[in-house]
Amino acid sequence: MRKFLRYATMIILTVLLLGACIGLTPFKLIEHRVASNLQRPQLEKHSEKAVDVVYRTLNDEEQHLSASKGQVVFLDIWWTWCMQCVAEMPSVQRLYDHYKNDPSVRFLIISRQDTSSSIRSYARRNHLDLPFYLIEDEDIPESMQLNQFPATFLYAKDGSLVAKHVGAADWSDESVIKFIDDLKKQ
Repeated sequence: MRKFLRYATMIILTVLLLGACIGLTPFKLIEHRVASNLQRPQLEKHSEKAVDVVYRTLNDEEQHLSASKGQVVFLDIWWTWCMQCVAEMPSVQRLYDHYKNDPSVRFLIISRQDTSSSIRSYARRNHLDLPFYLIEDEDIPESMQLNQFPATFLYAKDGSLVAKHVGAADWSDESVIKFIDDLKKQ
């Protein structure tokens, strides 16, 4: 009986592992296709009063967008099961790498509907060292509910919202770097 249970357990685990691999393959193929078709975002500068956003670190510490006043802020709302969100993340990483040591630019990569452990696992698997945070859907201000993700917001040093973009984009494009550099000069 013991031998039968061990054998049955091995078969079940093999079937589950095979199912997981087969299930992830289409996701990865579609992710690759979306990523290869990313375009630079069309950022049009406009200024509007920003709403304070409350989010949490992966260690569950509360943070506020308003604490970033004096910095240019790149805020991206995403989640790990959003195909477009995942597809654009390498370009967000490249943009972050460009500004990583620049204290006048802050990145807030805020995940909704994820857990700290799922974000850490995702970052580790994909070799990302972005500053990840968490938010609950009910904590996303109405003015930032754009009904599609990823949703990206750029803030000037005075704290005003100057650009927003819905959907995946190539954030490492030179036009984005120029846009952020212009905001830094203000």
